[in-house]
Amino acid sequence: MNLLDQFILHHIQLSLLQAKLVATPKAEGSREAKVELKLAPRLVKTDSGDELPSYQVSARLSCKAGDEQDEGPRFVAEVGLEAIYRQIDGDPLDLAQFSAHHASLTRQLYPLLQQELRTLLIRLGLEKVHLPFDLPAKVEFKEDQTFKVQGSVH
Repeated sequence: MNLLDQFILHHIQLSLLQAKLVATPKAEGSREAKVELKLAPRLVKTDSGDELPSYQVSARLSCKAGDEQDEGPRFVAEVGLEAIYRQIDGDPLDLAQFSAHHASLTRQLYPLLQQELRTLLIRLGLEKVHLPFDLPAKVEFKEDQTFKVQGSVH
């Protein structure tokens, strides 16, 4: 089930901008960065008979590279947003149904998060970090799991 067929993005708010740069990038060449996307849905408003339900989705995108033993770039950057989705069509979905299919929202939320993370990385002087612009059409993961996105540090 694609929730974007029954829900509209009603409101969005940036809720987290966090970055830590321990050392400036030293190594030239390409290196891998760990990029993760997390979504966590919750009920905002139940079906009152006249209105269909609304759900809040907390979305976080983080990018990490290097560790204490690594000689190259060491940084952590994370952005988050809160999105409110209002159901506009179909039979009312309960939280269990919404949670089972909330991964279908990643195609809409990821570009917003990616743009914010890209800006944050540039402010850190990490303009050579390349993040994908889009995700696969079929993304499936359960609540409290992460979706790994390939990224690289050049």
